[in-house]
Amino acid sequence: MDDLKRKYQLRDRVIRAITTNGKFRVAAVKSTATSRMAMENHQLNSLSGFLLSRALSGVALLSSFLKGEERISIQFDGNGPVRTVYAEALQVGEIRGYVRASSEIPEINSLADGIGIGFLKVSKYLYDNFEPVMGIVDLQRSDITTDIAYYLAQSEQIPSGITLDVLFSENDEISEAGGVLVQAMPGATEQEIEQIEEALTNLPPIGNLLADGISLEDILARAVPFEFDVVNNSPIDFFCRCSMDKFKDLLLSLGVNEIRDMKNSGQNELVCQYCSKKYLLEPIDFEEIITTLKARAN
Repeated sequence: MDDLKRKYQLRDRVIRAITTNGKFRVAAVKSTATSRMAMENHQLNSLSGFLLSRALSGVALLSSFLKGEERISIQFDGNGPVRTVYAEALQVGEIRGYVRASSEIPEINSLADGIGIGFLKVSKYLYDNFEPVMGIVDLQRSDITTDIAYYLAQSEQIPSGITLDVLFSENDEISEAGGVLVQAMPGATEQEIEQIEEALTNLPPIGNLLADGISLEDILARAVPFEFDVVNNSPIDFFCRCSMDKFKDLLLSLGVNEIRDMKNSGQNELVCQYCSKKYLLEPIDFEEIITTLKARAN
């Protein structure tokens, strides 16, 4: 039993807790394997992998405060060589994301030069809303962490503290990744918020703590100077719901001639931008799509 517990503690997961005084809600995430898979699937360099890993950790933390199939996405767009960093997560633990970047990324003087000047767009897809709830803020440091904190303060007006970390090995592979998010609830005093800020400032890098085998529960105990109760403990994975059928449905938005042109020119490879999985259309697939389009036209 102890071995199973230890194995679960070491897997990617997110825990959500609330302080016993009811004044703060907190979450911690370990996203090491999730980040590795994203970096491997998209064949990212260390800069793009670092930024995407932070975004995946951040969106996992934000999603932990949602319900079930509710979803949140964060998209960083800038004028730097890493033009877009996108990550999304469902509260149930499904996470995916991608990066759009120049084919050759020049040497940069600081992390902020990666994404550059731009915007962060946050979209929430909630049960009680027919349309996504959206917020847009200017990027502050283009380092993911500061930008998420700024969004929470400006758009949602929630005093928050967040720390995200990615640790790389000597081979430029992600060895650990994770983060912590603390949000003040109504009734939290300035003094209590300052205590949280001080604790987060003094918290060692999350990657180092994870590398030392420190559990998420113990990391939260270091990050939060108050007693708390863990209310949710869920595994997370890099997971995409793409499928051949979904791609075929998208192709039905095209015309018959466009589908024929794709077939004749050998454009039969479809690639999911979220997970880089490839799908190959066979001749029978093209004929099926064309037949469906003709039937709809009649």
